[in-house]
Amino acid sequence: MLVIGVFMLGYWLRHFVLSDLLNSLLGAGADFRLSSSHYLLSGAVMGLIEIIMLHAFGIYRKEFGLAHIEELAWILRSSFMAVMITFAFSFATRQLFFSRFVLIFAFPATAILISIWHRLFHIIVRISARKTGRVKRVAMYGTGELARELTRFMESKASVPYSIMGYVRPEQTKTAEVIEPDISREELFEWLADNDTTELIIADTTVPREESAGLIYRCEQEGISYKLVADVFALVSLTTRVVHMGGTTMIESVPPPMSGAKKIGKRAIDLFLSLVLTILLLPLGMITAGAIILTSGLPVFYVQTRLGEDHSPFRMIKFRSMRKGAHKELIALMESNEATGPIFKIKDDPRVTPVGRVIRKWSIDELPQLLNVIAGQMSLVGPRPAIPEEVEDYTEKHMKRLQIIPGITGIWQISGRSSLGFEEMVKLDLYYVDNWSGWMDIAILLLTPVAIFSRQGAY
Repeated sequence: MLVIGVFMLGYWLRHFVLSDLLNSLLGAGADFRLSSSHYLLSGAVMGLIEIIMLHAFGIYRKEFGLAHIEELAWILRSSFMAVMITFAFSFATRQLFFSRFVLIFAFPATAILISIWHRLFHIIVRISARKTGRVKRVAMYGTGELARELTRFMESKASVPYSIMGYVRPEQTKTAEVIEPDISREELFEWLADNDTTELIIADTTVPREESAGLIYRCEQEGISYKLVADVFALVSLTTRVVHMGGTTMIESVPPPMSGAKKIGKRAIDLFLSLVLTILLLPLGMITAGAIILTSGLPVFYVQTRLGEDHSPFRMIKFRSMRKGAHKELIALMESNEATGPIFKIKDDPRVTPVGRVIRKWSIDELPQLLNVIAGQMSLVGPRPAIPEEVEDYTEKHMKRLQIIPGITGIWQISGRSSLGFEEMVKLDLYYVDNWSGWMDIAILLLTPVAIFSRQGAY
């Protein structure tokens, strides 16, 4: 019904609201139109195709790697395919005067509305499940940072309403910390049955094979679902697949998704969109520049060396949001650093000017980076550009962030920005590197304004 409603809204806009303008642009006469019943039929066909595509692309599965980001990317794919197939259907049935505007309008409108509906549905389900106690009850086998990260994600962002019931300390764990409720290994499966816990997550990569295998065998015997956090290969790369050879299961590497023609396509889209955005946002940039000059003088821009693709240095441009000479004060403020890992962040940084606080809050200070995109030094979407001093403290795993071109926005920026720790940022960036697609980029671009207006982590 939602797709049909979008189709009929497009029909109404095309033939009654924007008729004269669209007739001149699209070259169609006002008298040559199909009746509303034809559009109703085409909308029903598109709705049916959309449902089939959503099923085919797995939109109705319970979990996504990055929740709403990945879900939106797959919804965009489904909506695009549904529009293309509907267009082919209208051509095959010789509906020669079918409005192209309605189909063009239907693609983004259906994708956005379906995504909003799915998001609202997941929120309603989570709230209802927690009120009624109908959550998925899970136990963590592990007490380290990985178990805590999974807990935070599963209880706040996952599509499925989870409740973490307790934690088990592995036999050879090096972590001294105990997380309540603490479950003994000997009483684990009896405790799972007594507390109606239906899933066990082995969230410690240091657990020996024999211990993991014993847990898995016991779970299968007791009818308990289980998940096993991937071992060391996942720390290096996610660009892998499971293959079988002679009855032996192996992990095989695959080429990174952002290569060859896809990389060229990404660059072409970056160049086109950044030129358009530069023109559209020029008035806002001029107002910002004037405000900076009036309140703190010149210079308007802050230029800093960052590392791009394959460690290549470039000069990143931002609107200046701090007082002059702020970088020289950094050493004195290091003890006040609120970020983890090799990055520096202070929520109430005393170096930030009044205008700077406003433009940071709304991410306006990032707008000059469109010039870096036009120059080919950055992309619209990608990992956060690294500072050379930070990279000195990177591990081999962290270095993978530098394999692709950095971006103005990205998964990190729409997932909490400065409120996320360094390791969380790296994990999100590596997921993007290994799972990139054009549809994911579109999803991130669509979610960026939402993140800006939410102002979460903006400081």
